[in-house]
Amino acid sequence: MITNLKTKKQVMTRVERNKAMSRVEALNSRLNAVQTATENMSDKGGIEMLSIINETKTEIAALEKLLATKFEFLFNFKGGGWNSEMAFTKEEAIEQAIFKYGHPDTQEMLRVDVTTFRVSTTVDHRNLMSMFN
Repeated sequence: MITNLKTKKQVMTRVERNKAMSRVEALNSRLNAVQTATENMSDKGGIEMLSIINETKTEIAALEKLLATKFEFLFNFKGGGWNSEMAFTKEEAIEQAIFKYGHPDTQEMLRVDVTTFRVSTTVDHRNLMSMFN
């Protein structure tokens, strides 16, 4: 997981995002199994299981929040100019830009520079927007 130092936001790669989605599924399955198992337990065992249930619910909530977060990725065009894409991962943002503007090796204008994709920060966005003033 990549943590953007300026925004303190964690940005996942596609592989990490897929692993996190699998983890949520596994945790939900575990949660269902534990809840079913605790229905007929004594109070002492039930208290321990309740702790496990609460920890699992907390982890699920944190992962689901992270999985639901789209980021604004800023990028430049070769030869000048910039734009942005909203996406869950950097790979997804690059794919969206190439789909929208064409592959950089085949275009004459608006050639996406895939090496410039980065998570937008307030300062970076403000600096880019200042070019319009």
